[in-house]
Amino acid sequence: MVVDLAANTTFRCRCWPEQVARRRARRLSREVPRRFRNLSFEREPVPSIARTAPDEVRAVRRYCDRVDEMLDRGEGMWFLGSPGTGKSHLAYLISQHALAAGRSVAIYTGPRLLDEIRRTYGEDDSGSTLDLIDRLTSVELLHIEDLAVARPTDWVLEQLYNIINGRYENERSIVFTCDLTGEEEDAPIDPARLAAHVTMRNFSRLMEMCGDPLRLMGADNRRTHYRRPAYDEVAG
Repeated sequence: MVVDLAANTTFRCRCWPEQVARRRARRLSREVPRRFRNLSFEREPVPSIARTAPDEVRAVRRYCDRVDEMLDRGEGMWFLGSPGTGKSHLAYLISQHALAAGRSVAIYTGPRLLDEIRRTYGEDDSGSTLDLIDRLTSVELLHIEDLAVARPTDWVLEQLYNIINGRYENERSIVFTCDLTGEEEDAPIDPARLAAHVTMRNFSRLMEMCGDPLRLMGADNRRTHYRRPAYDEVAG
């Protein structure tokens, strides 16, 4: 609180909303998985990702360098592409910089986020679901991995709308990744397919909040650069 002695009154400081958001976010998942800890633009695999997607990595670096400004403005980012191309590494770089800046961050996969909401339905407190949705909409950065994985039932779409629209109205940032490769592995990726998956009203809000997707295409690095020897080779 700020005390105005001349006016003999007190009022909340400008940082009050951020302080409230951080307190409410303490019960949300904010743990960076072991594989994505200690990421750096100078440490592999990010330099390798930059060789195949230089513009995308530069865009992430600009966001990270201005992370406070971007979060204050409620601007997000989304990564679209085929599996194993570095989408998660770049998304976690943003979350890592936000956490280092002292901002409140919630990190979930799409299915786990929905499971957390579904779990509150069995609690005695009838307001627990609304409380969780409120915390998910007020945290300063919401990071969702694999947004398009969950099967789009009516219940799933309703919960996504509650979260996305709440963050849209409160100008809170979202960072998310999604694979929309289609049935054929080399099929072109169309961002509009996300609209068909999460509904146009959710897609429209995400586009305004995050802009055009950063596309990461190419070979699956999990199956090429990081292949282990076959069992027979190791045994031999």
